[in-house]
Amino acid sequence: MPENEENNQDPNEAQPEGTESKAPPQMVDISALPLWQILPLFLNILDRIAWQKMGLVVNPATQEIEQDLTQARAAIDIYEYLFSQLGTHVEEKPRQILETRLTDLKLNFARQA
Repeated sequence: MPENEENNQDPNEAQPEGTESKAPPQMVDISALPLWQILPLFLNILDRIAWQKMGLVVNPATQEIEQDLTQARAAIDIYEYLFSQLGTHVEEKPRQILETRLTDLKLNFARQA
């Protein structure tokens, strides 16, 4: 039996489900992407920051709950502004998801404040 059987497989051959080899993440120059693809990435970052700063999610860097409502409010306001800039440049379904996240952030902020 070969020492490493996986290396002898045809890379185009289908792998059994759940056994796909994970390729290392590739670096992407985001400045080469259209702005409309980058904005949702920023929105996702702001979403996470807002939840952490509201004290509703553990900060993964410190493993602690930290509440800073001033920063949470700023993250939500910036999210709202960037979301307003998307216009029709993003498909309807992803846009609805981003809008729902914004609504959830605002409701939860009101509960925390």
